[in-house]
Amino acid sequence: MDQSRPPRYNGFKACDPCRRRKVRCNGQQRCQQCEHLDLRCTYTYNRGARSRKNAVRRGTHISEYKSSSQKNGAIDRSIPGAGPASPPDLSVPLSTTYLHSLIPKYMLCVYPFNPIITSDEIQDSISKMDTDRDRAAFVHAFTGVTIDLTQSNVKASHVSEQIQELTRRAIELRTPLLPGVRPSILRTVTSVYIQMCYMSLGQYDLGFFYLREAISMLHLLRIDDKAVMAALDLPERSRRQRLYWLCFIHERFMSILHFSPPTLSPYTEFPDEDPALGPYITQGWIQVIKTFLLLEPTFISLWIGDRSHVTVAWVEQKHRELADELWELEVSLLTDMQQADLVVTRQWMRTLLWQMAMSNCLLSSNASCPSLSLEMPLRLSNQLRQFLTKISQNTVQIHGSSILSKLLEIINTIADVVIHGPAVTLEETTSRIDDIVFMKNVIFSFRNLQQISKTILVEKLELIRERFPHVPVASQLVADSVVS
Repeated sequence: MDQSRPPRYNGFKACDPCRRRKVRCNGQQRCQQCEHLDLRCTYTYNRGARSRKNAVRRGTHISEYKSSSQKNGAIDRSIPGAGPASPPDLSVPLSTTYLHSLIPKYMLCVYPFNPIITSDEIQDSISKMDTDRDRAAFVHAFTGVTIDLTQSNVKASHVSEQIQELTRRAIELRTPLLPGVRPSILRTVTSVYIQMCYMSLGQYDLGFFYLREAISMLHLLRIDDKAVMAALDLPERSRRQRLYWLCFIHERFMSILHFSPPTLSPYTEFPDEDPALGPYITQGWIQVIKTFLLLEPTFISLWIGDRSHVTVAWVEQKHRELADELWELEVSLLTDMQQADLVVTRQWMRTLLWQMAMSNCLLSSNASCPSLSLEMPLRLSNQLRQFLTKISQNTVQIHGSSILSKLLEIINTIADVVIHGPAVTLEETTSRIDDIVFMKNVIFSFRNLQQISKTILVEKLELIRERFPHVPVASQLVADSVVS
């Protein structure tokens, strides 16, 4: 026997992770596969445990998670095929069976609002993730964002822990961008999904960082270069245009949430119509773009800067843009999930507009423009409640942290008006508080409601209850709202 040869660890047997995944293992102390995927490389020497007869059936861990999820009543029966994506067992590599089970959920809940990476491309990334680090990074980010958006209503800390770990792995797996190397569409979307995961986890600064990273890749891809884009075929050109608009939308939202100036201008045109996308996704996507175009530079600069420049004329103009009857007709033809996103977003923008008018003391009890009325948020509250009662709650929760942030802005504004507004009749007060109770129940159903947001809201609800002890419904404001 050659004593100079480096020892092999069980040369004729695979390590535990490779054995579970049924891939080739080189038998080293830390095998090539585990080194590549940064896994804990272990070898089980129990002959009975390693025999095929006694081996744990492939997919057992996933089945256990699915069983646990169903026992918790997490599957939404109102959306066909939208059962929640159970968190994977991250002590072993992600199984292809589990990853493929996520694709239908992704296509139903994620793709319509992020229509860039198709199911075929995801399958291709899954098949190559063992040999391509960037594809492995995307798969982890895709897993994290799909779990997040399909388990927004699951009250379990392990879900957030799984998303945190999947996001960390996605970041660590990516290869560095070196001179002469251009980022891919896949890598850019990976950064967007990382941003979405961090936003869900309440880590807004990291979300901001990875969104800006995605925007930097847009420039490297030269999506704003007409000559480069003209050389592409229709599907690829349309996809890159949608990617630009996706980053534009996310950045406009972050500008409001993070009080940061945007860097992207609107793209020169709407995305070219891609027949493969499907008409309902195309129509919904165009409506999302139109909605976020209302957050133009003046709106954002007034929101994050000097609001003394907010004028009555400007508020009235923005109100007319937000009260477009044609928009309401077009949106009514979309799916409930698309409507939930668009209607809540419009009400959120109306709330922001009212706040800016209030900041410059432009409000009046007899204003001709609703956005200049003292009671505007209360009207929005009633309208939003009427809409939300017509759709499944899961169609709201499926939008995750972005729609939660908008709902929080709306309910906090409504609560402030009720706390500080003039006294009204008992019937009106009861109606207002009942709307707040309804909104509170919607918001508290989200898994990723951050503790600081919950604390602020509960304090306001307590103030309302103390101010109106004679209103029976006020007792429901703090029910199930104890701050832990």
